[in-house]
Amino acid sequence: MDTSVSSTIADRVTSLSAKFDAIEEKLGALAESQSLHGEIQLEVVKLLQHIQMQQQVSLEQLGAIAESVPGEEVVSKKDLAALEAVITHEGQKRALETHVLKQSANLALRDATAGKMPVRCAFLVHSIPMWDALSDVYGAMVADERFDPIVISLNSTPLGRGAYEGEDKVSAAFDAMGIPHLRFNMDDSYAALDILKALRPAVIFRQQQWDTPLPPAFHTAELTFARICVVPYGTNILSRFGGNSGPEISPLAFDQAYHRAAWRIFCETEMTQSYYRSFAHSDPSKFRLSGYPKLSSLVKCKGKGKWPLPEPKGRTFRVVWAPHYSLGKNGVGFGVFNLIFSDMIEWAREQKDIQFVLKPHPALFSSVLGAEQAAAFKKIWNAMPNCAIEEQLYGQLFDASDIMVTDGVSFLTEYHVFNKPLIFFDSGHHVPFNPLGKVAEACAHRVQTFAELKKAVIAYKNGKSWDKEKEVSKLLDILRPNTDDPATTILNTIAADILNEGAKHNA
Repeated sequence: MDTSVSSTIADRVTSLSAKFDAIEEKLGALAESQSLHGEIQLEVVKLLQHIQMQQQVSLEQLGAIAESVPGEEVVSKKDLAALEAVITHEGQKRALETHVLKQSANLALRDATAGKMPVRCAFLVHSIPMWDALSDVYGAMVADERFDPIVISLNSTPLGRGAYEGEDKVSAAFDAMGIPHLRFNMDDSYAALDILKALRPAVIFRQQQWDTPLPPAFHTAELTFARICVVPYGTNILSRFGGNSGPEISPLAFDQAYHRAAWRIFCETEMTQSYYRSFAHSDPSKFRLSGYPKLSSLVKCKGKGKWPLPEPKGRTFRVVWAPHYSLGKNGVGFGVFNLIFSDMIEWAREQKDIQFVLKPHPALFSSVLGAEQAAAFKKIWNAMPNCAIEEQLYGQLFDASDIMVTDGVSFLTEYHVFNKPLIFFDSGHHVPFNPLGKVAEACAHRVQTFAELKKAVIAYKNGKSWDKEKEVSKLLDILRPNTDDPATTILNTIAADILNEGAKHNA
């Protein structure tokens, strides 16, 4: 490498490093003084965020620097790789230092909302099918003068793959429900994060513990300027999320970074509360037994059923088919859609006196099948007069149905609210259920072939009685641990604990 080229690159790296050193020294002094207030806190957090983004130097960026240096000799790949290694090491070191400073500033920003009423709560929503888990909490806050709730629609990518999109559908659904909301549909998620920080929420609700489906600005580490509250979007009933061995209670379900950073985790059952506490990585008092708000939301749909298909010749037998996304033996391995979809199409064509509504897992069509496969299936399915697809809220659909067929997970606990037969198509190679999951599995009519599935549905259609009442009663008793409404418990806990924080802060 030409000496002048190497020298110029080194000078630029040294200059950049010196700037970071100077800024971090000043910010460190500010953080240690614990005298950050109001707008100063907010601007410091934004500045640290900006620094962290600027430190992400890639090989491509380094190559661009080298190419911009005057001279005829090209920097060799070996030299470039050596420089990259040095800068990567320094960048990682700087990123860690900046992360520590940013988290300190975030905590200072969070402290500023302690004890203040009304409590501003931000709901970050990327999935309407999951909204039922939070809808009762939001509705209760709207009616409670102690709270100031704000709903925000986000883009996402199912399973953490593909482009971030879908905010427009979330926003349209909220418009249809008459729920005012902010739209974070900008391509730069950090621009949206600046807006969120300026709103000064005391509490943030996100819909899932998974970081990867969301744009980077809404990952766990970026949200610690507010109190993260966890309300499960589905009952956790799996022992693990992949592999052939592991603990009976999965850390992916109960001990991710999101769980550890959370201020309060509202547990749907005493069993799940014990699962969270078993990892011993957080203050056990933050795991609060609330019951399952989603279950209460579904109960409110009873007697309000809506079926999406016309019935010109009178009431038909109504089947909800709810396939999971996890096709094959990888991952959790529940899905059998790829094995039975052609049989389901043929059955629907032949069985005119049964109506079938497909309620797919959100990731099945968007991430697993691919656009062309999904479009081809939908075209065939929707062309049949006794078939339809429902991909959004489902409580009223379940209430209107007669039976469910599923190979999935969450509905093994949710459909029983409606006191109807549930047929579970067992793939034969899915990951094991945890103890709560085993209780849920016992509540279903289990089949392992399409012939068994069809025979079971026809039997219930012809009047076979549902013989799982005892098992269902046991499950529902576990899922309803408190006499109080779950949303009421959650609101009272948040209000009391934030007031208590304020009293300690001012003492």
